[in-house]
Amino acid sequence: MAGIGLLKRLKNRIRTAFLAGLVVLVPIFVTFFVVAFIVNKVDRVIIPVLFNLLSNLGTPHEYLRRIPGMGLILTLLFILLVGIFTTNILGKTLLQLGEMILERIPFIRGLYTSAKQLVETIISTSEEGKYKRVVLVEYPRRGVWSIAFVTGEAKGELRDAPSQPCLTLFIPTSPNPTSGLMVVVPEGEIIPLNMSVEEGIKIVVSGGLIQPPDLPHEKGKAT
Repeated sequence: MAGIGLLKRLKNRIRTAFLAGLVVLVPIFVTFFVVAFIVNKVDRVIIPVLFNLLSNLGTPHEYLRRIPGMGLILTLLFILLVGIFTTNILGKTLLQLGEMILERIPFIRGLYTSAKQLVETIISTSEEGKYKRVVLVEYPRRGVWSIAFVTGEAKGELRDAPSQPCLTLFIPTSPNPTSGLMVVVPEGEIIPLNMSVEEGIKIVVSGGLIQPPDLPHEKGKAT
């Protein structure tokens, strides 16, 4: 019996480690292959078309030479230009229109939504500085605790309404921490955690598979 229990624990540990590895590696590989695919297409398709156009416009052939890394440079420049375009009013409007069209196509809708959530998750992780610390908050009912990120101190009407100082918290959903809800909670009703924001995000993304080592925590106010 002891041997069976040991094998079961070993199996569960291997499964957990494998899934945790997937959580870490999949976003990295997806990002790498997407960028590599775009760079390859730029090298094989866009650059020849660009050189042909410049040649027809009278550009001397000695100036139309491939530079190592040109595909990567043009890809990064293209991404930057798209980002600049989509941050203005016209770009946002066209982007929303395009998303509405894509979300009406059954198969494409699932692929686009998954890819968008994945990229948003990566960006959220890389911009962890917007969260100040990780805490536990009693939600969605008494006796059940959820991971939350402190976004700041309650101010204005949010500060004046309760009878004690409060914090604004963001409670993320799992496995996509870019969605969730904002709550205003009295400082004395949360449990501060010593883990970093990055560790907290990893827990949410992995659905609890990735957890930091045991650290002491103190119930009470978050400073």
